[in-house]
Amino acid sequence: MATKTTSKKSSTKQSAASSKSKSSATKGKGAPKTAAPKAAPKTSRSAPVKPAAKTKNAAAKTPTSATKKPVSKAPAKSAAIETVKAKPQAPVAPAKIAAPKTYFGSEITAGNAQAVIVPCPYEATTSYGTGTKGGPRAVLEASQQVELFDDELWTESHKIGIATHKEIFMAPVTGESDGPFFELYEAVKPIVEFGKFPIVIGGEHSLSLGAVRACAERYSDLSVLQIGAHSNCRKSYTGNPYSHASVAYHIYKRALKNPRITQVGVRSISSEEVTWMEKDKPNINIFWARQQDRWNFQEIVSTLSNNVYLSISVDALDCSVMPATGTPEPGGMTWEQLLGLIKVLCIKRNVVAADIVELAPIPGMHAPDFLCAKLLYKLIGYRFALDLGVTKKYL
Repeated sequence: MATKTTSKKSSTKQSAASSKSKSSATKGKGAPKTAAPKAAPKTSRSAPVKPAAKTKNAAAKTPTSATKKPVSKAPAKSAAIETVKAKPQAPVAPAKIAAPKTYFGSEITAGNAQAVIVPCPYEATTSYGTGTKGGPRAVLEASQQVELFDDELWTESHKIGIATHKEIFMAPVTGESDGPFFELYEAVKPIVEFGKFPIVIGGEHSLSLGAVRACAERYSDLSVLQIGAHSNCRKSYTGNPYSHASVAYHIYKRALKNPRITQVGVRSISSEEVTWMEKDKPNINIFWARQQDRWNFQEIVSTLSNNVYLSISVDALDCSVMPATGTPEPGGMTWEQLLGLIKVLCIKRNVVAADIVELAPIPGMHAPDFLCAKLLYKLIGYRFALDLGVTKKYL
């Protein structure tokens, strides 16, 4: 059941390959064969060390058996040991692995693609765990491991064309900033104007404001479906109105022409936000996480206009599923619930753009990164199901 604020009720595969040493034998026709060098003799603490093979110099200094002079009893050294001492070798640096440059390894340009992924490693106001600036790169690398055949849609979703935009870097945005998140706005706007589907990969949640503004200029009836653990409706947080904790408030106040926001999965909200909602009665519908056993996806989607911006904070998922986020909350959504909602949304509404934010990668734990990459690919598949000719298969 939604809580509406209009009442007083609570509302590659990594494409980099290791370098290989060249073969000493030429592969061309009639190429002469060369014998492989013999391995250096092995030494052992338990076995006596064999004397080194005689060289011309050694022969000159060592008496022959004919002279019958006593042989020196100095311990013999192996050729391997002598060689190391004579020519010490510097340690070899490990080969550098080139980082993947495009999502899912796609080399399609934006002009030939229907989906354009916009990486934006913006992080300036994270207030608990940090690391969201590493999100886009982690998802990029994990996307190389995603199987391109979707067993649900029974097709390869990348066929619609997936392009990778250059990374968008932004200086920290504050109350004194002119044109907050302008760089992202400027990147998303032409993508939308040309009828493409931009998907921003963050980065912290505050960046959504720039992308929503770009879409709202094209779609006057634009509404927002925000899936996340937090309402993010504070006027400001820690003195910054453009904090990740204030993004929904400023989207409602500054970006949308006919403000309408639906929030799903919320399980953390402040008294300040509740006071504002009860007083101003904004057009915001909240579907609380504590009521998820009674959610009806059709009902949720019905609260939205025809053209929708989808914002997914990965903290919408339960922290047992998604631990790699700065502000985790227990009692969140499952993977299946999240996909089910996105699927119904894409069937019933025109999703014009989206973002996936708040991934804070944990070193050595690649499962959360892969989850986000898989989520990105599933979103593209659902969004372009009609173009892929699979609508009847999964409806």
